[in-house]
Amino acid sequence: MKSRKFLKLALLGAIFSQAYAQELLLKEIEVKGKKESFEDSLEVREVRESSAKDVGEALTKISGLSKFRKGGIANDVLIRAFQRDNINVLIDDTEVHGACPNRMDPPAFHVDFSEVEKIEIIKGPFDVRHQGSMGGLVNIITKKPDKGFRLNLNASVGSFNFINLSPVVSYADNRFYGLAGYSYRYSKPYEDGDGKKITEVYPSGSSNRYKPEFINSKAFEINTYWAKFGLKPLENHELELAYTRQSAKHVLYPALMMDADYDDTDRFSFSYKVGKVSELIKSLNFHLYYTKVEHWMDDRLRASSVRGYTKPNPWGMATYAETKTLGGRMEGEVGNFLVGFEAYKRNWDATNYMWPQTPLDSAPNRQFIIPDVDVTNLGVFGEYKTKLSDKLRLSVGLRVDTTKSEANSSKANTDLYFAYKNTRSTSKTDTYPSGNVQVFYSFTPELEFFGGLGYGVRVPDPQERYFALGRNCTSAMPFCAWVGNPELKPSKNTEFDLGLKYSSKKLMAKGTVFYSLVKDYITIHKQRRQNGADLVTGDSAMSYANVDAVFYGFEADIRANLFGNLFLFGGTSYVQGRKDRKPHLNINDKDVAEVPPLKARLGLRYDTGLWFTEGEVVATATQDKVDSDLKEQKTSGYGVLNLKAGVNWKGLSLTAGVDNVLDKKYYEHTSFLRHPFMAGVKVPEPGRTFFLNASYKF
Repeated sequence: MKSRKFLKLALLGAIFSQAYAQELLLKEIEVKGKKESFEDSLEVREVRESSAKDVGEALTKISGLSKFRKGGIANDVLIRAFQRDNINVLIDDTEVHGACPNRMDPPAFHVDFSEVEKIEIIKGPFDVRHQGSMGGLVNIITKKPDKGFRLNLNASVGSFNFINLSPVVSYADNRFYGLAGYSYRYSKPYEDGDGKKITEVYPSGSSNRYKPEFINSKAFEINTYWAKFGLKPLENHELELAYTRQSAKHVLYPALMMDADYDDTDRFSFSYKVGKVSELIKSLNFHLYYTKVEHWMDDRLRASSVRGYTKPNPWGMATYAETKTLGGRMEGEVGNFLVGFEAYKRNWDATNYMWPQTPLDSAPNRQFIIPDVDVTNLGVFGEYKTKLSDKLRLSVGLRVDTTKSEANSSKANTDLYFAYKNTRSTSKTDTYPSGNVQVFYSFTPELEFFGGLGYGVRVPDPQERYFALGRNCTSAMPFCAWVGNPELKPSKNTEFDLGLKYSSKKLMAKGTVFYSLVKDYITIHKQRRQNGADLVTGDSAMSYANVDAVFYGFEADIRANLFGNLFLFGGTSYVQGRKDRKPHLNINDKDVAEVPPLKARLGLRYDTGLWFTEGEVVATATQDKVDSDLKEQKTSGYGVLNLKAGVNWKGLSLTAGVDNVLDKKYYEHTSFLRHPFMAGVKVPEPGRTFFLNASYKF
């Protein structure tokens, strides 16, 4: 009798879990289908089931998004080939800027997976709420606690001694909520498909090669602590305080000349929200934040640190960099209008130290490579959304900003600016509008057309305008300096998007084509010397210039319930970038650098709710459209197979998988880097990688 009763319960549980799984995944299809067609999202389930080490790596699952890899972690994000300050990467609407000139610590690096609820993406200049979203927006939204007392234990282990442990505890009732969490991430250097560690990518004679004792050093070790508290003092009122501390130690970056000894981040946030003030005023939101990043990098692990004489420091070259951002915003929903004001002040200061090859000095040479630059922005914006008929919807947004960029004149190397750019300017103010019009037309309840015309602007960042690094010329390094261009103009993107979306309870399919004309796109070029100046040698330097460029391409995505518990998913994307030639600036190649090639992803998932299994193939075409002016190299196409399976029982979730099942050695095209301290090698992707993720909630 007992066994029959148990079998009945097990059968009922299996039927219930099967129905629940189908409902959950179909709901995810439906939710993604209902989102505005210019938006995408990555849910926490998708993140937790992957082997990704950071947000930048996780986002590559979305069509049109790719990453820069410099090492085992801290991957930078690209949207349709737009990168760096051409896109906005925010955490809860908060500006977080990395301190490293080489983008060792891009904004997406400064958040832990266990903090994340979902990630929202807008492709193209269709965001007016935030300054600088010229090529798109990534907004990482952190968690709020569910009602009651909750404990969430997360653990991940994988190949190359990877480990990630993260407990999160929370409590919430009708008046108060609180959440606190901790995360520890650690790994050794991963190996490529040939079994070679990424610390072994250098030829034997390279001065950037790792010393033998550091070949198997830890690749990264990161501790993150965070807390969030909320209070509802009155009906429809909510106050929230949040703080995060991230401490990254000993992070290796084989693509660069140096590694991070430490990279410490603090994020403070305060918000106050009032809902339903009146029939006309739907909500009021106030948000203040402060972020700070302190970063030290050097070459103590490399052969380049050996100078052939005794010096008091273990490194031969080092950089200390620091960024601070203080900002806030006010927003209000008034009828169909969203209106707001945004202000922030960003400071970036970086100093480079270099010991000479012979003991001529008792101290290293010091250069203020980013000379204590302030960027102050004031912006106002408005957005109007309305339904013109049962089938036609319209969205219109407008924004106006004034941005002042100013370097500390006592630190700025104006001799370099004058020698190569014929200016000694250390300050510039830009005022500019941006905006968009979006139209949505429903042919049927399932089939929708969408089109948009957007205009977005971004101001040159402190590095592009005021960077200054003088170096000795060598045969391996024929340019003698990296120099900013104080006279750079803001880049202005006029983009046209068209698409169709079909969404039903069992199918979501979307296709988009886009065309971007970027006036004054910022590119790197080889600058000839224009004037004589004290202590400046050499006839050329690497610098920045404005050119006009176009980007065009397409994206397509599908999510479908084929039958029962079997689901199909996939996507493809393609972008081409072309720029004008300017021979007098040594800009001769029309191809834009670091543009990802054609990419496709296709997979199947069988999910009963109690357990699932999934397989996917990811493939790219060869990228031979490269910028020869910057010595960018062709990258061969590849195809990799990824497998995973998992169980979900009550509050326990387990996922086990293997990426790159066939252990293929391959490179992503965006492994090419041309920052001031690039090492000149491409970093391969990981070889066969096993992972196990576990999560328990109660």
